[in-house]
Amino acid sequence: MARILVLGAHGRIALLAQRILAQQQHTVHGAIRNPEHRADVADTGAEPVVTDLERLDQAGVDELLTGYDVVVWSAGAGGGDPARTRAVDHDAAMRVVDAVARSGARLVMVSYFGSSRDHGVPADHPFHAYAEAKSLVDEAIRDSGTDWVILAPSTLTDADEGGIEVDEPAGSLSSGEIPRATVARLIAEVVARPTLRGVTIRCNAGATPVGEVLDALA
Repeated sequence: MARILVLGAHGRIALLAQRILAQQQHTVHGAIRNPEHRADVADTGAEPVVTDLERLDQAGVDELLTGYDVVVWSAGAGGGDPARTRAVDHDAAMRVVDAVARSGARLVMVSYFGSSRDHGVPADHPFHAYAEAKSLVDEAIRDSGTDWVILAPSTLTDADEGGIEVDEPAGSLSSGEIPRATVARLIAEVVARPTLRGVTIRCNAGATPVGEVLDALA
């Protein structure tokens, strides 16, 4: 069983994923900025850790990640303010990548389907800051030499958990939709497969069970 730190633990995907991971007997800690969210995180079976990723320096992030086998990034600024988006989705995420490279933990990054340096989002579009941040961080992860998996789900819905289809070979699948519950299952099933590494999983909802897809990728 792994010691797991989930960053952005009060997010809707994170809350679902933590419950699954705790049920699988992992030791799960959930990092949150707002202390009022402690009870929601604890209800999933995870131990709340109150911290502010946006304000931690590199030494603080290094200390936060010490002792974990797996770090799951499910954090985000939530869009809207480009400066805060850069501070969280780029700057804080880069510090996490650096810390993971030193600690030797496995990094599971929740990104999005269209993340790419040629994302094509215009500079004056409200989504541009997020698209830039995610693409730069994903690129840094691939170059980091760490043990990593990037999850790149398409548009999120609140539908029931189901299977997935993946963009394999790359470019064969267009972005569609996927339930948050399926992404949470995907996180847990990636954690359960430590030999699955160095892959970006772009996915929509589909007919094939998550575990079956991951076994094929591994």
